[in-house]
Amino acid sequence: MRRYMRAGFATMKLCLKEKSYFGFFNQLAQYLLQAAALGAMLMIWRSLFAQGADTQGMTLNQLYVYTILSTVLAPLLNVHTPASGWLHDGTMLGLYLRPSGVFAQLAAHTVGGWVMRLACLSLPVAAVAALCGVDLRPASMLFFVSLPLAVAQGFAVDYLFACLLIRLRNLEWCVHSLRQALTSLLTGSLIPFAVLPWGLGNVLQMSPLGTLAGAPLSIYAGLAEPWPVIAAQLLWNAVLWPLAVVCFAASQERMVSYGG
Repeated sequence: MRRYMRAGFATMKLCLKEKSYFGFFNQLAQYLLQAAALGAMLMIWRSLFAQGADTQGMTLNQLYVYTILSTVLAPLLNVHTPASGWLHDGTMLGLYLRPSGVFAQLAAHTVGGWVMRLACLSLPVAAVAALCGVDLRPASMLFFVSLPLAVAQGFAVDYLFACLLIRLRNLEWCVHSLRQALTSLLTGSLIPFAVLPWGLGNVLQMSPLGTLAGAPLSIYAGLAEPWPVIAAQLLWNAVLWPLAVVCFAASQERMVSYGG
């Protein structure tokens, strides 16, 4: 067990170093653009709130907290492993030659990639928001139960998209576009489910994609009852993980990449 843990941490360190290959200032420029996009979104919410837009009872602070947290925790709420890129360039095939499971190696590489972003973007954004008077305290401590469930479910969803990519014979851009369209609309990472009309938010919040970002964010901002949301997350983890394992095992024989 300790050997596998050391291997996992070593992989995380390698991934962290990889993020700096193009220079720290290149990464910093990307983070500044993301921070600017967050600022623009907060200004939009403030403008809509000042004009009396129907926010379904949400306060301005709840909107701020939801939006800020969606940026601060973005990589955890929308998990992207390197599986898609590695399937395309052949790196995935090399994982089978190592003494660790493919899923474990992908997870370690992904978590290692979060460190720089969390340190250079997430923490400064949270600190600036707190200094500007935004109350970032969680509405419920059950958020810390919901978040790990969302991360675990996110890995299962990512592996299922990797299986779809294998089935479509490495049409990476097609799968990427499909995924971006679905996750932007249905995960609740951009627009809180609570402000959607006709009760759509109540339906989407319990869906397999809605329980990714929308679940922990809604619990943190006090927009949803925690236990029904957590129950939905447990259900989808129980459904999606076995499905991901079975689909990946069935797709391995179809795996192709440049070089053979």
